[in-house]
Amino acid sequence: MSISSLVVHVHPDRARSVSDRLADLDGVEIHAATADGRLIVTVDQPDEPTATETLVAIDHMDGVMSAALVYSYFEEDSLARGEGR
Repeated sequence: MSISSLVVHVHPDRARSVSDRLADLDGVEIHAATADGRLIVTVDQPDEPTATETLVAIDHMDGVMSAALVYSYFEEDSLARGEGR
């Protein structure tokens, strides 16, 4: 399990289109938005590689000026470690 939070700064005139594209990504949720184009976003993915792919996709979206990682938490799945069997 990988949970991350980001501050995504977008061009204010593209905030709606970027927000719509973010909402279409699996595991991505927008929690707040400001008039100047800053979005508070969480990314919840099953593993680190998938989380990294999602973070890179956000950073490279048209209209995104920057995506700053604020918090990241990773925990191995207990079944993957052989526990809980």
